[in-house]
Amino acid sequence: MDWDWDASPTYESERIRIDGSVSPAILYDMKLPRQVEDHEVGLMLSIADRHLDRGLPFVALVRHERGTGVIAARHRKAFADWLEDRRDALKRDDFGVVIAMPEAIFRAVLRVVYRFRTPPLRTITTSDVPSAAAAVRSELRRMGLPITPEIEAFLDGLPP
Repeated sequence: MDWDWDASPTYESERIRIDGSVSPAILYDMKLPRQVEDHEVGLMLSIADRHLDRGLPFVALVRHERGTGVIAARHRKAFADWLEDRRDALKRDDFGVVIAMPEAIFRAVLRVVYRFRTPPLRTITTSDVPSAAAAVRSELRRMGLPITPEIEAFLDGLPP
């Protein structure tokens, strides 16, 4: 599925919301991650590719809700393949992801996975959205990027 992120910076279904309206801060709101469809994973990757291809900074906030689980194994594989294919390009200092994962068990699994296979991009995992929003602000500052009033309002308006 092709998507024109310039003309339409948001995509939403009952499963996921992707919001690039305040780029470089990008939201992946995983409402029902187990039900995310293949084309929606493609959209998640396409907005990241858009930033990579154009040399634009990128800080994704991936929001999970308690009790909704994680994406399917085939989608985790798609992400792993994407990361591997872009390993060198992702080593930029201005490209990262912040994951808000409320379940401690999933955060622990991520830590173990990252210990054995470090992601090629900066990855921060938090337990809640306020901590994730603070991490996005910190990442933007670390990258030397302004936190515009629009980004501030966007982060302040995220559901918990």
